[in-house]
Amino acid sequence: MIIASIHRRHRMNADQMTERLVRAMALPCFKIWGHALGRLILTRPPVECRVEEVLDAAAAGRAAVEINGDPKRLDLPPRWLKAARERGIRFVVSTDAHSVPELRNVRYGAAMARRGWIERGEVLNTRSAQEFVKLVAPTGTR
Repeated sequence: MIIASIHRRHRMNADQMTERLVRAMALPCFKIWGHALGRLILTRPPVECRVEEVLDAAAAGRAAVEINGDPKRLDLPPRWLKAARERGIRFVVSTDAHSVPELRNVRYGAAMARRGWIERGEVLNTRSAQEFVKLVAPTGTR
């Protein structure tokens, strides 16, 4: 399983970033689009990309979208969560924790999911471990 997250080259133009993300979403293995727009609230703006095009690629490539509960990120914004949901994309609610106390960020991730009208059955990490493994297994092994 791959988590595809932008960690470098945030300042690419929209065409370059869209191409980069679409290419990642097309990989044949299961992937999660992690802290999707890479924003850091009041510090770094979201990356420039054509989000709808990336969501289309994610849906075609059976990717999931992370709902990031880090209070500095809160990514994806609700309007894009709704757009992902309309495409049948599944989600993973994450804390983006880098320490044990940050695991409490799950409450913010759950709040973001509610704002995007995400239902429990659409969140992969609400499933049992066996069900999760089955859902993220490479195509052809399920």
